[in-house]
Amino acid sequence: MMGEEGKRVLEFMLSNNDLIIEETAGKDLNIKSNIIRKILQKLSDEAVVIPVRVRDEDKALHGWVLNRDGLNNFVVTRLRKAREKLMTRIRELEENSFFVCPSCSRRFRYDEALANDFHCPNDNSLLVEVDRESEIRVLSEKVKLIDRLLEYVSSES
Repeated sequence: MMGEEGKRVLEFMLSNNDLIIEETAGKDLNIKSNIIRKILQKLSDEAVVIPVRVRDEDKALHGWVLNRDGLNNFVVTRLRKAREKLMTRIRELEENSFFVCPSCSRRFRYDEALANDFHCPNDNSLLVEVDRESEIRVLSEKVKLIDRLLEYVSSES
């Protein structure tokens, strides 16, 4: 969702008693402060972090505390959405034949391929039938991995 920089922000918080100070985070992580602010705002929107005021000598700093329950819910929700998308894709592969253009990688359902005489409308390349069993096998392995992750996350909470 937030890329490598978002991962670094979360890892920093986990190693820093679940706290990050906005004013010093850029220097600590070598990430531009406006990017850190955007990441923290996205995490706040997902209830993963909670804003707090931190006193340092005579000034107030903007801190963020990790909401571990919110993080857990966020991870579970994302995993479930990914699982559902994979299951939808598996059902599509089970119920339809697909063809792919070897040049531009565009995919077509059987009826679309037939309508184009099994040639790509973009570059006129001959379409190749997709190995559905192989794709289903790969997607099913990903579903199993997500199921294991969901089981692990559920046992940790």
